[in-house]
Amino acid sequence: MKTSKKKNQGVAKTTATRTTTSAAATRISRKRIIHGDNIKGCDDVGNYFNTQDELAQHQKINRDGWYASTKTYWLKDGSGGYGGTTDEEAMVGDRGGEVDSTEGLAFLDRVVTENSNFNHIKKLKFARAIDAGAGVGRVTKHILLKRYENVQLVEADSGWSKRSKTYLGRKRAARCTFTCSRIEELDQDSDDTSSIDLVWLQWTLQYLTDADAVETLQNLAARLILKTGIFIVKENRPYGAARQDRFQMDTPGVSGRYDITRSDNHHRLLFQRAGLTVNQTEEGVETNTYALSLTI
Repeated sequence: MKTSKKKNQGVAKTTATRTTTSAAATRISRKRIIHGDNIKGCDDVGNYFNTQDELAQHQKINRDGWYASTKTYWLKDGSGGYGGTTDEEAMVGDRGGEVDSTEGLAFLDRVVTENSNFNHIKKLKFARAIDAGAGVGRVTKHILLKRYENVQLVEADSGWSKRSKTYLGRKRAARCTFTCSRIEELDQDSDDTSSIDLVWLQWTLQYLTDADAVETLQNLAARLILKTGIFIVKENRPYGAARQDRFQMDTPGVSGRYDITRSDNHHRLLFQRAGLTVNQTEEGVETNTYALSLTI
């Protein structure tokens, strides 16, 4: 599984392109209850799903085969992914990584200073962060280490995990720990429980089934410091000619890997089931970025 992969949404087709969140709109979120019966969408072989339950059953049946194909796609000892001439292009799919990082850092700073749920600034700490689905460490290098003292990079592919130490350089790597694990299988008995200041999860939920996404969110959220811990999630959303209220799911037989682009309400349903509250969102051209906290 990888992070920082962006797909250009048309009609459930995947291409290796990234469009950044220029003209992004940031807003404070108001709590609303999302129901699974309102989640609908299709896959790239013509199946239509009328509810989230129908989708979940289909995902459960195909999960293992889909994950195996996705692992092959990203494996190749760190040479897989979207290709390109640099590690960052392999993560993102084009040369948009620098702009994305600038926008991500700006969003984090706004969350810290603007959101009323996080306005107890004196209580906030910037000691420990987790880069979940870290890939080569692009988010760690350009965002997290600029604000946090130490970062744990969690990455499933051993090739990318090893490569991240070289990519970050000796000084940055010295401030990091490196964990090779699928994020939905991350040790739940870790000593990190309630000790992490920030979790950053970007372009990773799209490679998980809904059930695994909820479990992953719960597992990572349990590591956050209660009340002040911040959880940032950035994922693709349907855009352009695609219906924005419908998910679009790519499958290995057509696209070479499993990959789902969820609507805003679909993501909110997963957050809701994981016990997370959406405090702030930013809508980009092809993405949504969420600032979450534990529901208390």
